[in-house]
Amino acid sequence: MAPRSRRGGKKKTSRLFESRRYTRETVYRDREYGMFWYAWLWQLLRPVLIFACSLLIVVGIASTAWNKLYNGYIAATEPGNRETPGFTISSGESVSRIGENLEKQSYIRSARLFKYYVQFYGLTNELQSGVYYLSRDMNLFDVVTQLSSGKGVSERTIRIIPGWTCEDIADYLVTVGAIDSRDDFLTACKNYQNYQAYSIALINAGEKADLTRRTYPLEGYLAPDTYRVYLSADADSIIRTLLTQTDRVYQTLFDNDATYDENGNMITEAGKNGTDSVTLTDDEIFILASIIEKEASTLDDMKKVSAVFYNRLAAGMKLESDPTATYLTGVKRLALTEKDTSVNTAYNTYRISGLPVGPICNPSKNALTAALHPDETFLAQNYLFFCAAEPGTGKLTFAQTYEEHARNVETYRPLWEAYDREQGN
Repeated sequence: MAPRSRRGGKKKTSRLFESRRYTRETVYRDREYGMFWYAWLWQLLRPVLIFACSLLIVVGIASTAWNKLYNGYIAATEPGNRETPGFTISSGESVSRIGENLEKQSYIRSARLFKYYVQFYGLTNELQSGVYYLSRDMNLFDVVTQLSSGKGVSERTIRIIPGWTCEDIADYLVTVGAIDSRDDFLTACKNYQNYQAYSIALINAGEKADLTRRTYPLEGYLAPDTYRVYLSADADSIIRTLLTQTDRVYQTLFDNDATYDENGNMITEAGKNGTDSVTLTDDEIFILASIIEKEASTLDDMKKVSAVFYNRLAAGMKLESDPTATYLTGVKRLALTEKDTSVNTAYNTYRISGLPVGPICNPSKNALTAALHPDETFLAQNYLFFCAAEPGTGKLTFAQTYEEHARNVETYRPLWEAYDREQGN
């Protein structure tokens, strides 16, 4: 009799959980293909794992691409450099030109990306003219934020360093964007007649000397200092500002602290101390100060150098100052050659007697003070020589006799030559 059908009995279980008869062969196969008893768990986790792995790959690719983009186009150009020399946006400048100037001055890495970023966020009209104090530690986003803040200023700061020549000043002003043309500035430095009305010191210089013989008649009279000038200032107005400061120093040091003989020549400390008659005009004080500025770095050494030059002038000796020989040649070596010191110019004190035809740089107040007040001890003990003792530091060594000086030169010359090699001179 056939077995009775069981209607209404238990439902069939899932194939996944139904009993199986396992053999060694089937067990091996199921393990190999991940279909053993945990196959159901794998079925659940597999899509999750596939998604996670895909996500990691996408994130990795995106992260790599972003890092490459950021480091190549967005990151700061000089991380850690927080100096803020000032960046100028002139009136009417386009976004493209602003970006080019930013890239040229190393504030950003890409002018093109700067332009796209500004235009995309609609910040074109927010870039107002003025000076903005940016640092090269800022990334592209920070730069745009600063420039679009409208917190620009109408003035810029310029700093004229003691010992700079007219050419040095011209190069600097072009570099910081204060003037457009180096040649225009230097041409103005030759046309001293245009500026005598702004400077008593320059008027007095013209009365005592032939300024036309000088390469730059304004050399020596452009006072080193820190100035605030308008963005619109041109070479002419900057020169007038520097001459005005020179007159302030001139009036302080000369009018209040100097005496003159019946010929209008200044009686210096050298004359007061009985040194053979050495009297200098105001202009000659500026000339002497410019040489002192180039030879010494501290006020104490400046006064000692001043005394050496006064003693040499009193003795009828040539000054033989290295900076006067290299003024027009631009040679920067410490260890000068005979060729370097034999150049035929009216400034080279190896060839001419007395002071050069004009200043060789723009001296500081300290250098002018030293020219007016040479070291009394060095005057009295008749020091006649000095040379560099520690290249790079400005330290000097002094001598009373030529023999002592020759020994100093022999000792220190190898150091000068080594320093010149290090500097590539």
